[in-house]
Amino acid sequence: MNIRKVITFDVLIQFLIPTSVHGGELKAPCRLQIGIAHISTNLFENSRIRAVKVNASSICNVPQSNVTLTVEIWKTGVFGNHFVAKRKVKSLGTTLLNSRVDHFKTFRVCKNDTLTSYYGVAYSKAFIAGKWQYAREVLSTKIIPLECGT
Repeated sequence: MNIRKVITFDVLIQFLIPTSVHGGELKAPCRLQIGIAHISTNLFENSRIRAVKVNASSICNVPQSNVTLTVEIWKTGVFGNHFVAKRKVKSLGTTLLNSRVDHFKTFRVCKNDTLTSYYGVAYSKAFIAGKWQYAREVLSTKIIPLECGT
């Protein structure tokens, strides 16, 4: 059984060697950020769909191209965590300095109002500085129960 552990502190994944020092702290040129699972206001207001959603972004202060950003939604369970949804976005062009690739499309429609705890997992790959770079899994920083059974 593959049980995922959830990180309960702020996560900053560095997928390149830190290249600059700012205020005594090393800064990675690229990082992956993931949000907390939530009921999507946008989907409800625009389509009348109640759904759990997780957002993520690949942020780079150097150009990145051919970015593939994957977001998964998982729910916690008594006998382990359970996969809920997965979606990839691909950005085939090259981003400018200090820009980001956003992924706001991973969601699962709620079947009922059962209180369920969800979290997100994100990972990515991008072509940066002449070679492929891979960001390891980043997990949501909090798990909040939502009235959304899937």
